[in-house]
Amino acid sequence: MNTEISRKQRLKFFFINVAAFAGIFLLLGFITLQLLQSSAYRQTDYSLEQMAKNDRLIEMEINRYQQDNPFLSQMPDDQRMIKGPDGNNRFNTQIILWSKDGEILNKEVLGGRFTELENLTLDKKQLNAIQSLNLENSADSAQKLAFHSYTIRADHEDSGVAYIQFLANTNQIADSMKNFEMTLILCMVVFWLISIGISFYISKMNMRPIMNAWRKQQEFVENASHELRTPLTIIQNSLQQLFTRPDHTILEESEPIAQALNETRRMNSLTEDLLTLARSDSNQLLLHKEAVEPKIFIKQLAQPFQEIAEMNDKQFVLENYADQPMMIDEKRIHQVLVILLDNALKYTEAKEKIILQSEISNDNWLIEVKNNGPSISDEDKRHIFERFYREDRSRSKETGGYGLGLAIAKQIITQHKGKLTVRDWEPRGVVFQIRLPMK
Repeated sequence: MNTEISRKQRLKFFFINVAAFAGIFLLLGFITLQLLQSSAYRQTDYSLEQMAKNDRLIEMEINRYQQDNPFLSQMPDDQRMIKGPDGNNRFNTQIILWSKDGEILNKEVLGGRFTELENLTLDKKQLNAIQSLNLENSADSAQKLAFHSYTIRADHEDSGVAYIQFLANTNQIADSMKNFEMTLILCMVVFWLISIGISFYISKMNMRPIMNAWRKQQEFVENASHELRTPLTIIQNSLQQLFTRPDHTILEESEPIAQALNETRRMNSLTEDLLTLARSDSNQLLLHKEAVEPKIFIKQLAQPFQEIAEMNDKQFVLENYADQPMMIDEKRIHQVLVILLDNALKYTEAKEKIILQSEISNDNWLIEVKNNGPSISDEDKRHIFERFYREDRSRSKETGGYGLGLAIAKQIITQHKGKLTVRDWEPRGVVFQIRLPMK
């Protein structure tokens, strides 16, 4: 892949990840703050609403105003009145009595606390609802006072009280919220900076499979071009040779014609294999599954290979034990076993043994193709299912092939949700194992 394109794609991944992390952190912070603000004032608002329903508490506050006795609540019989219905201390809570004209009636009872409430005004439009208020302290203009308020209409016209307002100071809660917000913002910034480093690493990791796929594609094109070039060159030379002798008969030129036809067949086989792999890569290799009797299927498949082995003085042993129906694409599995058995015949010498074993094991159809020909090195085992990969010995003219057979077999078995593996057969030889799930 072009270096400039690769760099741009990596930067694109990087910025997408950074933006995604930023969005997640902002959304998380917003939700956290909303939930915290909702819960932080919930108890305060609930206490104000309960106080507004406490007739005895209201009656006592009116009595304090009428008797001008701020200590009335400390009498033994009413000692509990300094506590709300939830049992919480009311030192941060004030009860304001208003006249119809919006004048505070219980100024003397409030005492020194009235200086904090001098700028308070009555809002008759917001009755029976929680309000948030911010006032300037007349004693210290730099200090802002925060309150939650709940105002109701009074039923004590004879006392001159028209409205009753319940105030709870929320400065402490507001300060805690500000501290929490600052802490949350700092944490979000720190973790977002960390996420930038993570995004850089993720973008690098995301590019690895793309680069690997690109390299494999390049190798695939180069190898396919190389393999196609050879038969095309032979066909071209054969045809050019025919043109140099136009007076010759077909019988006289049978050798170059036969050679061209042979290479045409080889090229046709190669293109079919390439088409199979391409369809598999694009998920277009459809499987037509049907119920198959393994014992009959294996017996019919093995018969021609047994005859070929016998003709070449090789031992072919069939161990056919699987007897439960399987849902498979018979044509594709047949193709896989032909590839494996063909390779086994190629790489065994006279007097050597080939075993085809079929059995049901642990809810799997287990098929093994064994031969005691040359072993495969550990390095070759790691690459043997790659396209166009061939060991040096398999490049000889005797065996031929393009190194696509095992890659195709692997793809077909994988699409059947199965596994194709290779291992050594002690003391000498190779075992290819197919494991197909019955379900």
